[in-house]
Amino acid sequence: MEVTERIDRAIEEGSEIILVIVESKRYVKASLEILKYLTERAEGVFVTLNRPYSSLKKLMTKEGIDINKIIFIDSITRQLGGEEVDSERCVYLNSPDPTQIQMAIEQTMDRIFTENRFIYIDSLSTISLYKSFETLLKFIRYITGKIRIKGFIGTIFSIEKEIDDIYYSQIALMVDEVIEVNGK
Repeated sequence: MEVTERIDRAIEEGSEIILVIVESKRYVKASLEILKYLTERAEGVFVTLNRPYSSLKKLMTKEGIDINKIIFIDSITRQLGGEEVDSERCVYLNSPDPTQIQMAIEQTMDRIFTENRFIYIDSLSTISLYKSFETLLKFIRYITGKIRIKGFIGTIFSIEKEIDDIYYSQIALMVDEVIEVNGK
């Protein structure tokens, strides 16, 4: 079963927050499939911790993803000294600091007015490189609460084996569904 079919079924069954754990070799393909699925049904927020907005914009446009349905939060462009473009469509942060990300998420969630709304966080593994796992868990607890209160569908992306199983167990308690994407 395709990852989007599994997400669709989870949402139909009432899931609000889905953790997607993917093998590194399937990372880009799975991410694009999920984003295409989400933007065909809703508008939302995309938190990017790995790729600059300009790179994502090109990749998503090439894949036929409607980027006009997404407000981006980019935590890497400034850090790398990249050019900031489309400031009405993208919020640029100085770093992948969880506090900055939380504030930006709250502000951008308030800019999405459609009935069907999503937030996509790419990826937990990256936050764990910069902060302790305890900080990561506090961040996830806060963000999952906000997602539920504001009525969004949350998709949290993570690379398989980049976070300890004990932390995945704790994260799994805060989400409604865990989907593992392997193979192909």
